Amino acid sequence: MSTSWNLPVGAVVLPEDDGEDAYGRRSLSRSTTDRDAPRRTEPDLLGDLAADPATRLVLVDARGRVALDVPAVHPDLPEDGLTPPAPSDRDRDVREADGHASQRPRLALLTAADLGGGAPSALRGLTTIYLGRENGTGTGDAAGASWLAVVVPDAPAEPTGAESAGSARTTHQEVTGLLERHPLSSLRAVGHALSAHDAGLATPAVALAAWHARARFCTACGGRTTADQAGWVRRCTACGALDFPRADPAVIMAVTDDADRIVLVHGARWDPGRYSTVAGYVEAGESGEAAVVREVAEETGLRVASVELVASQPWPFPRSLMLGYRARLAPGERLAHPDGEEVTDAVVLSRSELDDALAAGVVVLPGPTSIARMLIEDWYGGPIR
Repeated sequence: MSTSWNLPVGAVVLPEDDGEDAYGRRSLSRSTTDRDAPRRTEPDLLGDLAADPATRLVLVDARGRVALDVPAVHPDLPEDGLTPPAPSDRDRDVREADGHASQRPRLALLTAADLGGGAPSALRGLTTIYLGRENGTGTGDAAGASWLAVVVPDAPAEPTGAESAGSARTTHQEVTGLLERHPLSSLRAVGHALSAHDAGLATPAVALAAWHARARFCTACGGRTTADQAGWVRRCTACGALDFPRADPAVIMAVTDDADRIVLVHGARWDPGRYSTVAGYVEAGESGEAAVVREVAEETGLRVASVELVASQPWPFPRSLMLGYRARLAPGERLAHPDGEEVTDAVVLSRSELDDALAAGVVVLPGPTSIARMLIEDWYGGPIR
């Protein structure tokens, strides 16, 4: 169902979902499981689910990585929120020779029993989150099976007492063993290749893992916080205040001129040749549409005449919500003037010029997990190989 509003800066359109993998574009926005939010307040929900042999586990860490059933993919990406560049044809040929090209990555199929030490004691000391339950659409999963995310610690925690020393040490040894069989991969690198089912589990798991790592102290009094409500809330142990996960809204836009050429920019901290769409955070008290106009003007010196909302995408690296737009420049606005700080270069390209730049290797586009790639391919008219 499409909805539009008349706004001073143009029409805003919410498109229909055009299928799971059209251009691979839905990426981290896809999901098929029921989040089952009402159950989060049930007493001892996590313990009960850990004791249920049908309960599935997703292993993640606070760096945006998830355990899959394939060899690790870009496990050491810098924490800059960027996707790795799209693979070249040569890279694709190498992967096919290695036998990995046709293997679609999947979440490692694990249960609490795989952690050893008995359930629910196997999860003691590990941040655990209730992700929801199956609707019967998950591959190989019975309808109603529940999912827990388990956050892998950066390093094994030291036991706090003689009584807990054995179980804590065993738990972390088991986690290490699982990670040897199912190494962590960057969700930024593989998100587009996951099924809607797996992407819909991995994305909130990664988002909540990052939030828990950054929300250990109360914003009201500075006291320590602990996880509550099945991992979806943190409660202050001193004043009782509750803290909830947040997402920072950011706009990202395919900017085109009156000749339907696209504006691509090069960030000051990016690798040489890397170009993407204009993007930036929404400021306090600002609409998304106003942020589009402001960011384009600040980064490129160009004036936007109309704005159209295309799609949104969670970007949990660590906690953004990307609002994807099309932005049309005012007539005659064609010569970009990069700000020289955030953006050091800007190019305005036709489709054929983009083809030539990609073939020559002078332009490298974002990887397919990002909404930036989706917006570029939406303008281009199909997948860019």
